Amino acid sequence: MPMEEVCTLNDLVAYLYNETELTESVMVQNAIDHNYEVAETYQDLIAAKSLLDTTLLRPSDGVVQRLLNYSLTH
Repeated sequence: MPMEEVCTLNDLVAYLYNETELTESVMVQNAIDHNYEVAETYQDLIAAKSLLDTTLLRPSDGVVQRLLNYSLTH
């Protein structure tokens, strides 16, 4: 997945999470608009972010209850 040197994978991730300055955002969007490989990689990152956003990132109720029980007894 070679990309133009002016737009790295880190640039795409920062852009995805709105962590780029205006000039960086313009550069990344330009790379997305004009380079098929960059656009494809960016779409893959969007899909991965979506999966991460929908993943449950909290402990089960059983784990929470065991922690609470432990904290009450120690």
